[in-house]
Amino acid sequence: MGAKETLEGLSFESREAYDRAAKETEMIRQIKSKVNVSDAKAALKLYNRAVADKIFDTVIGYEFLGELRKTILDSGIATERSLADIPIKQVQEVQDTIPEPKPGMSKYQRLYEGQRLLNKKLKVIIAALVILLIGFIAINFRFEYSIFTYFTNYKANMEEELIDKYEKWEKELEEREKKLKK
Repeated sequence: MGAKETLEGLSFESREAYDRAAKETEMIRQIKSKVNVSDAKAALKLYNRAVADKIFDTVIGYEFLGELRKTILDSGIATERSLADIPIKQVQEVQDTIPEPKPGMSKYQRLYEGQRLLNKKLKVIIAALVILLIGFIAINFRFEYSIFTYFTNYKANMEEELIDKYEKWEKELEEREKKLKK
């Protein structure tokens, strides 16, 4: 595995865990620079949002949530029962995003399997888009005016057709009037 990574006195077994912890450390620094976490009301608002959105998933984030919780409880603004519990992600939940390696599978074989799955999904999406496009084209040929004619001079064509129709009616009426007069 290699050398262990350390951050704030904590030793991480993998580079991925270290990177997540470093990211959360930076996020906590930014939060502390923008929000007065010693203010109980601000701490409560921040705590509720962080717990609801499940922002933190490393030991460093959990420690920060514990500090916020202690500040809130010490101030008396909330009770132990009224505060939401800190959701702890299990290691399995974090690893669920990684495909289960089969025995004897190399790193590249796992990547290939993941890419194959992605390619299948892309093929389904492309097929759906092609079917949708064919549907739009069929609608366009079936009806004289459709979404595709919106950007053309369809209004002028409609007006000309309407004028021709009224002129035809007018001629028919004049012919009938002539027949009636005769």
